[in-house]
Amino acid sequence: MKESYFIGEFSKLTGIPVRTLHYYEERGLLKPQRQESGHRVYKTEDMVELEKILTLKSLGFTLTQIDELLKLPKYDQTLVEMLKMQQQELKVKLGRIEESLELIGRMTSIVQTEGHLEHSLLFSLIRNMNLEDLQREWVANHLSEFTEQTLFDRSAEAVKKMDAETIRFFRDVKRLSEGPSDSHEAETVIGGYVGWVMNYIDQKAIDNFRKLDEEHYNELDHLVEMPFNERESIWLEKAMEHYFSKYRLIEQGKLKLKSKECTSDGCSMA
Repeated sequence: MKESYFIGEFSKLTGIPVRTLHYYEERGLLKPQRQESGHRVYKTEDMVELEKILTLKSLGFTLTQIDELLKLPKYDQTLVEMLKMQQQELKVKLGRIEESLELIGRMTSIVQTEGHLEHSLLFSLIRNMNLEDLQREWVANHLSEFTEQTLFDRSAEAVKKMDAETIRFFRDVKRLSEGPSDSHEAETVIGGYVGWVMNYIDQKAIDNFRKLDEEHYNELDHLVEMPFNERESIWLEKAMEHYFSKYRLIEQGKLKLKSKECTSDGCSMA
């Protein structure tokens, strides 16, 4: 084996692009010798240093961290601490990757089931999926443990069903918003939605929901993404008010759920 190599030879031998070798030199990580002509010359020991750089890089360390590690006189507790920190960072990244894979899987399933998705629905669903951790925290803090678990600790099949129900409701609202908010069909859609929601909440959540102040209502509003334009939002608000008023579900501006009976088919007077 030769003892010295010009940069082109060294690049071919190691499989590292010349541009990358230049960058490592600029960062002070791998400094070749220079001939009088200015040509870079790499030695056999530079291969050893390059292998160290590539090994540490494969562990996820940044070039700045690698520079610090290579300058250590010996690998002792300092290395252990850096490895533990890197391990924790990689676990966080892995968690994010797993969340992204789960989101991609859900969206793939939705599109395959629905055949197509309107832009507003697609991005609303994605944003809600990305907000699920914060939504879960809010529900746990302000509603009940039962509601938190039923909403977020779901099987894959339950998630698929909830996504389908959500899309159906969104589409119904968009379609019906062109007509009156107190029509029979509007009542049926709102009733079905209210009944569906009731599957995920208990009495404690109902009582706590009634006690919410405006600040916490606003928090919830910002955590739930709706794919509606202004007209559709106004229609939905009116349709909900009509339905709640008709079935006496409003008390002093808030939901009154104790004096009614709700099922997955809707609500009826107790």
